[in-house]
Amino acid sequence: MRFDELPSGWAQRPITDPEVFEGVVDLIATEPSRETGAIYLLLCHPNGRLLQPVCLPAGRGGPGARPDEEVRQVLAEAAGHGVLDVVVVVARAGDPGVSAGDGRLRAEVGAACRAAGCTLRGMAVATPQGVRVLPLHAPSAAA
Repeated sequence: MRFDELPSGWAQRPITDPEVFEGVVDLIATEPSRETGAIYLLLCHPNGRLLQPVCLPAGRGGPGARPDEEVRQVLAEAAGHGVLDVVVVVARAGDPGVSAGDGRLRAEVGAACRAAGCTLRGMAVATPQGVRVLPLHAPSAAA
């Protein structure tokens, strides 16, 4: 779904509602961030509605900066203000399919959420080719 296909009243629904999630991600993740890379933390009200998007551009913090540290800092600050629900969007170039880097980031974000006392409500990847919703947990290996 593209942002211009969002139904009226979408802002009153939880952003992880399957009928609006991809469109909301498409609306928030800018084209430049999809080319250069960014992590968006979509801070949510307790009912899942969007409260505030926070964009952490790639390379922010200078050489050696780690995105997981920045995510931890923002989540700790948000939790200190009572914001305990978050959706994460990875904006990057390339194929919107799940990459190994997305899986690592999902694990890092999950750990950061647990450390801050937040709940990860959803995760997606936004690329110039489109939006893909990621499962919150890595698929288990076949027995």
